[in-house]
Amino acid sequence: MNTIKLVPKFFIWKRSRLYISTGNLPLRKHTIGWNQLLVCIEGEMLINLENGQQQSTRSCLIRAGTLMDDATINISGATLAIYYLSPISQTFLVLQDQMPSAGEGLCYRHPGEDDLIHQFRFILHQALSASQAHELVQSVIIAPHLQKIVVKQFDPRVINILHRIRESVAENISISDFASDACLSESRLKKLFKEQIGIPITKYRIQYRLIVATACITAGYSITDAAFTAGFSSSAHFSTCYSNMVGIQPSFAFLKPPYMNAFIADDVLDFISPLVAQLA
Repeated sequence: MNTIKLVPKFFIWKRSRLYISTGNLPLRKHTIGWNQLLVCIEGEMLINLENGQQQSTRSCLIRAGTLMDDATINISGATLAIYYLSPISQTFLVLQDQMPSAGEGLCYRHPGEDDLIHQFRFILHQALSASQAHELVQSVIIAPHLQKIVVKQFDPRVINILHRIRESVAENISISDFASDACLSESRLKKLFKEQIGIPITKYRIQYRLIVATACITAGYSITDAAFTAGFSSSAHFSTCYSNMVGIQPSFAFLKPPYMNAFIADDVLDFISPLVAQLA
């Protein structure tokens, strides 16, 4: 009897992403650039608590700006699904209140952990479109009665800057220009942005460029074209930033077996197509 070999899957939606691995990820020490929910579809992870004890769990929530290394989380025995949440998503804040704290920026044991594991395994094994997978994820990430809760109102000046970064992804707008538009000093803007988003504004822009470049690569464009489209000076610059902020080399994610299957939402494709066309 022939068996179908599973390969990793990567879903890119407008406000979130999902990567489901099929084996251990060789993540190196790095600072998380995006709010993440880690779920072990096989095995478990060990989290080092503030009191020095270790906690085994099959899910954890990590805030952007948190250092990811073996001293914080040991994932060596786990096969992971990684769900990336929008930095201004209420979902992260709601989940943070629903999960036990392991320290600053780190929580564990999602309240619907078993359902999450079941759903992510199902998504990995089934042939689903980006929209179908998105519906399944949304059904288990947060309980229905909590989906409309507003925990925090984000500063509109920061939200405007996020929009401007997205609309001018390849442009190197200075911090002073952002500050001027927000009627703030540079120092005040830097402090406010990090308080609201979790990482400095310069790192957020790099992280967003990584998302755009990743979407381009998974859509079939070359790493070089993807790098320039997203505002990186070269493919080498993109690779360095990717390794520093994601924890693995892009060659591991995109160019080496087992090659992953990528699924991109239509609105994301509509966004990146004109950007790549500008290179022609």
